[in-house]
Amino acid sequence: LLTLPFLQLFGTSLPSPADAVASVEHFFADPTATLRAVVEKVESMGSSGLLYFGVVYTVAEILAIPAIPLTASAGYLFGTVQGTSIVLLSASIAAGISFVIGRTLLRSYVEEVLEDYPKFKKIDNAIGREGFKLMVLLRLAPIFPFALSNYLYGATSVNFWPYFFGTLIGFTPGTIAYVSTGTIGKALTLDSASAYPWYAYAGGFALLTAFLKVAADVATGIIDELDEEDQ
Repeated sequence: LLTLPFLQLFGTSLPSPADAVASVEHFFADPTATLRAVVEKVESMGSSGLLYFGVVYTVAEILAIPAIPLTASAGYLFGTVQGTSIVLLSASIAAGISFVIGRTLLRSYVEEVLEDYPKFKKIDNAIGREGFKLMVLLRLAPIFPFALSNYLYGATSVNFWPYFFGTLIGFTPGTIAYVSTGTIGKALTLDSASAYPWYAYAGGFALLTAFLKVAADVATGIIDELDEEDQ
């Protein structure tokens, strides 16, 4: 059913409104099965699968569909370097689109949602003053859900470009970690004959996880300090 989310990019025509609605309903009815179908589709598409994957990932983030399974599968499908690159590009594009939507079309609704996130409102002044720096820290320390926060940032005082590049840089370490799980999984199963011993992968992943934990803790501490300065 899902040849491409909501847009038949590799077909001959645009889908009808009824087909588009059916695709959305199918996506939300069983996201796990749909994402699994995406992985299988990418594997069968050859070089064009990278573009297909990027479009699906972007749409999933815009619709706030959990994309962690797709992030890990990027490592399985494309390897750590190429997988990280396509995930970062797709996630950044989705973050930019969601930000613009939150700042324009859904501004009133997003401001209402912000009432449920008092901590988000507290750091708004700091975001306006330390836009890029704080965005990097907020992405390193995922205090708020990624997809939802993209819309929420649209209603804050941060400008677009500091937001965009702060997201891109701050999102990189975590993306590498998740993509690496897919690469490691493939190496230990399908490519087991040529793989390093399992403990080499486990040790490398443990070091990366420890680094992310330290970075997140440091980022959280700086954010709390900025929050206290504005009170």
